[in-house]
Amino acid sequence: MNYAIILAGGYGIRFNSGNLPKQFVEMTGMPMVAYSMKTAQNNPHIDEICVVTLDEYVSQVWDWGERYHIPKLKYIAKAGVTRFDSVYSGMCTIPAQERDTVMIMTAVCPLLSQETVYKHYELIEKYEGVITVVKATDAVTASNDGVMADRTLQKEKLFVQQGPQTYRYGVLRKAHEAYRSAPQEREVYEDSELVLRLGVPVTMVEGDRFCIKVTYPEDLAIARALYPLFCEKENRRG
Repeated sequence: MNYAIILAGGYGIRFNSGNLPKQFVEMTGMPMVAYSMKTAQNNPHIDEICVVTLDEYVSQVWDWGERYHIPKLKYIAKAGVTRFDSVYSGMCTIPAQERDTVMIMTAVCPLLSQETVYKHYELIEKYEGVITVVKATDAVTASNDGVMADRTLQKEKLFVQQGPQTYRYGVLRKAHEAYRSAPQEREVYEDSELVLRLGVPVTMVEGDRFCIKVTYPEDLAIARALYPLFCEKENRRG
């Protein structure tokens, strides 16, 4: 079985949308979370969908599943305090087996192409983990205190990670439980880092620049502007 876990549990404080979390803000006629649901629904590799969300939005997500014709939506899990907790909650909710696959999607990347999803399912046959990246276009500077520069990394070997990520269920669960069971020096935000800590190879798929993450209000404006071009591109490839 191939499962999709869609993360829709944040409050989006940086988005400044009042009491409405950003993943539920409307974009060209649908809440953003519905775009991720439809992407998973329309891909033949994905068998079942689990949305991880806030308690107060559980019934609303079920309603959107009916309204936007998402019969693959089978599970809704309770969001955790952190992204890491939400992924783990989703994993504990689905009835997956060791060699099943889990694709982790986010509700705030509404312009995910089917071509990228297909690449994941092609490569998960060879590797235990697959992530989506785009090449960095600028150097990246690391700072421990946010004031002084500690190290600048040149762009030639840098990649910016996008969604989605796909793993064998057994590998991903082992990685999460290893992290949960031992004291950590710092918080980990990406599943890929947890899997790499196990010594499990993770391969990369090149995504595209349509797949922006909506973090700030201006990101939503960009996504809305890109949407007609994204649909045109998807229709050509479809």
